[in-house]
Amino acid sequence: MIATILPLLLANAAVPAGDDAALAARVAEIFRPYQQDLDDKAAWDYPVYSGEVRALIDHWQRVVPDDEPDALNDGDWLCQCQDWNAQGFKVTVGERRAPAADLAEVDVKIDLGFSELRDLREARLIFRKEGGQWQLDDIFAKNAFPEGLKQALRDTIREDEALQAAKRK
Repeated sequence: MIATILPLLLANAAVPAGDDAALAARVAEIFRPYQQDLDDKAAWDYPVYSGEVRALIDHWQRVVPDDEPDALNDGDWLCQCQDWNAQGFKVTVGERRAPAADLAEVDVKIDLGFSELRDLREARLIFRKEGGQWQLDDIFAKNAFPEGLKQALRDTIREDEALQAAKRK
């Protein structure tokens, strides 16, 4: 009985205090450019992603169409938007969970800063500890990434490769 219950309890274990502070700082760091109105690079160019996500991004960038937007390059992945108001932009960190020692989930609410209900976003950020630092390993968001960013990358890579193959014919 204990062997059955223990994994369920650990799956939603609280994040240890040191990791909790590091995760809060990492979330603040990820979203700081939006509050400072820095639009100098695309979300996929930020050095915040895990090795697996970085490899998927690199693959996607090799096959992304030159002449038209695809499913992923027409909006910002992190704020799930195209525009935001830096003066009012804020991210609220919600519940944090540690399903494994090197894995953490962080719920966030994103306010794009326009004071309208439609400008609120929610996401579950998945972090993986790599090299002692928490790296963004996936993003789940109801409208932007319902099956996760990694799955969206895999799907878009497949679509973009099919488009390239069709153009070569």
